[in-house]
Amino acid sequence: MNYKTFFSSLVFASLFFVLTNNSIAQTPNSSYIIKKGDWLRNISQRAYGNPSLYTQIIEGTNERHLLDKSFQKITNVNSLRIGQKIWIPAQTTSSKQTNVADTFELVSVPKTNCEIRIWYNYQVVAISKLNENWIRHGISLKERAIKAYELRHSARVNARFMMADKAEVKKIQERDQQKYGNPDGPTFNYLVKKTTAKGLSIEEAYQKIIESSSRVSKVYNSDCA
Repeated sequence: MNYKTFFSSLVFASLFFVLTNNSIAQTPNSSYIIKKGDWLRNISQRAYGNPSLYTQIIEGTNERHLLDKSFQKITNVNSLRIGQKIWIPAQTTSSKQTNVADTFELVSVPKTNCEIRIWYNYQVVAISKLNENWIRHGISLKERAIKAYELRHSARVNARFMMADKAEVKKIQERDQQKYGNPDGPTFNYLVKKTTAKGLSIEEAYQKIIESSSRVSKVYNSDCA
């Protein structure tokens, strides 16, 4: 092998390592490409040594999505696809001190209504923190309101999908159809019209939507206390 062939092979090997390293490594502060058999909790286990911290991966990926569309937004923890690019953020100090036993409800796929409610709450409460990031990146008030609405709406739809009692889901959808004219809850336009009808400006309506999207229901949560 002459030196040119050797050099070309060395360059190719180096490029291959660089291009594939991020997709293979599951370390904090790096991107990762989903492979067959991957799910967020086992990725979190390999990256952080704690399966309960998968919500950090969701938040990190969704924040990256705002700046880089090669990262696909995660709206359902159970619907990752092979080839999907995610971001594994650095582990925060508070999460390093978290005991797995204290967050047991996040370790397995939610099955009971209370477990699904807990899962739903985690999706909702993250919206206010995401909104802070959107503001830092100069995203308009209207677009932030739409994003907040879509995150909560997706959480609602996915939570109902996971409910085992489909008859109960049907009753909820019928109630929402009567109340909002939509089986999956109020639409974005419905919320805007309802708020502005009270005399608020369109900007105030958008702000209200962001605030309400990140609010959890104490009434429903009290049933699971």
